Amino acid sequence: MDIFMKKLSKLAILAVLSTIGTAAAAEDGTITFQGTISDATCTITGGDAQGESESPDFTVHLPSISTTALATDGQRAGDTPFHITLSGANCTNGKVASVFFELAQSTNIDATTGNLKNTVAKASGGAEKVQVGLLDSSKAKLNLNTANDSAKTVTVAGNTARFDYWAQYVATGGASTAGQVSTDVVYSIKYQ
Repeated sequence: MDIFMKKLSKLAILAVLSTIGTAAAAEDGTITFQGTISDATCTITGGDAQGESESPDFTVHLPSISTTALATDGQRAGDTPFHITLSGANCTNGKVASVFFELAQSTNIDATTGNLKNTVAKASGGAEKVQVGLLDSSKAKLNLNTANDSAKTVTVAGNTARFDYWAQYVATGGASTAGQVSTDVVYSIKYQ
C-alpha cells in the first residue's frame, strides 16, 4: 500500500505542476496585422537636370564646388534639383502616392543631422566633414531620421505624379576638405 500511496502522491504532484504551467501560458492579448494591396502599378523613374533614368534607381549629379563654399559648420552649397516620377497606363488617376525615405534600409543617414553621410573614405580620395542634405520642393530641410518629415503626397493625374526635391552639400563639424562625395538612400512609394 505504501508503494501505491507514493506513486499516487507523485502523480498528484505532477498533475498540479502541469496545471501551473498551463496557467502561466494563458492567453493575454491579440496582435492584429492589417495592410493594403494597391492596384496602382505605376512605373517609377527619377532623374536630375542631366537626364531621366529608366528605372527606380538613379543618380543625382551634384556640382563641383570649392571648399570655400563649405568653410564653416552648417554651411550649405551646390543646390541641385531632382525628381521622382510615377507614370504609366496602369498608374491609376486619383490615387494618392507618397515617397518615404527608408530609415532601416538606409545605413548612410546620420543619426544627429538627418543628412546622408559621405561613403567615400579619405584613403580613397573622399572629402571629409561634408554630408548631403535633402530638401523638399520649397527647399525646406528634410530630416531623414523622421519618416513623417520625409513623406510628401501627390495625387496621380493624367496617369502621372511627380515629386520634386533638392540635394545639397552640407559642411559638418567644421570646414569641409577637398575630395569625392558619394552616398545613397533607399526610398519607397506608398499608395493610399
